[in-house]
Formats: sequence, C-alpha cells, structure tokens
Amino acid sequence: MSFQGCATHREIYFADGTKGYSVNCSGSEMNFSHCLEKAGEICNTRGYNILNQNGIVIPFSVAVHDLKKNPYSPSSAYISQSGSMTSRNLFIKCK
Repeated sequence: MSFQGCATHREIYFADGTKGYSVNCSGSEMNFSHCLEKAGEICNTRGYNILNQNGIVIPFSVAVHDLKKNPYSPSSAYISQSGSMTSRNLFIKCK
C-alpha cells in the first residue's frame, strides 16, 4: 500500500542555510506514516534525517446561523458543530 500523494511537502531552509523539507500529513485520515512515506519519496535512495516532528490536536467549535429559519424571527436557530483538527509536520533533511 502506498501513501504517496496524500502528504504534502515544501522546501525550506534551516538556520544554518541548508535545504530541507517540511512534510505535512495533517488530518483525521492520515498519520505520521504518511509523512515518512512522503519523506522517502522526496529523498529516494539517499535517505533522510528527521530533524524535528510535531503534532497537535486542535479543538474547534463552530456556530452557524440556520438560514432555513426566518432571519427576522426572534426564535431563529443556530447550528453548532464541534470536533478537532489534527496537525502533523515532519522536518527532514536528505542525506
């Protein structure tokens, strides 16, 4: 099973001026194995060093005005939704 194409990456430069990559595998359908798969795709047979990784679950709550109700009525309703978003990043440098 290949996860290529699921995670995204962008080229970055570290404080010492060397080039590296930030690999993003955020979302509920992915995990760090998606980041590792993308890192392998980026660096190919050279391999890579993991310099840092971070991940956080960010809770959110959203209230949306229910447009089906009469907007002029004092009893117009709101729909609320809550959940979380998972953010994951892997910082790598190819060997």
